Amino acid sequence: MSELGFIKIDPKSTVAPYQQVREQILSAIAKGKLAPGTKLPSVRALSGTLNLAVNTVAKVYKELELQGAVVTRGRHGTVVQAAENRAEQEVSDAAADLARIAQLWSVDEATAVKYLRAAFSSLPR
Repeated sequence: MSELGFIKIDPKSTVAPYQQVREQILSAIAKGKLAPGTKLPSVRALSGTLNLAVNTVAKVYKELELQGAVVTRGRHGTVVQAAENRAEQEVSDAAADLARIAQLWSVDEATAVKYLRAAFSSLPR
């Protein structure tokens, strides 16, 4: 568990605990604190350490896997996956931030995407 000993849950935060955990893991991967190939604790172990429900940690791992940050290998556990492209990882992180902020302010997906498109169209070509 020492690999993820840096994760702290802020109970006063408006950000859901699973999002706090996901963001801290993504940040650690981006900063090289969690290197590719690093095995993450089991869902049960991490949930026990953080005093979170098993389903909460399972949701974190599932989202990280969908983002391509980790890969689950059955009985071999969940490991940090090498980022194929640093730029794509940065964009993925920014997209996760956009989604979190939109949800925090009750902005629906279609509106958030509209803002993203507007931002793209305003960039110099």
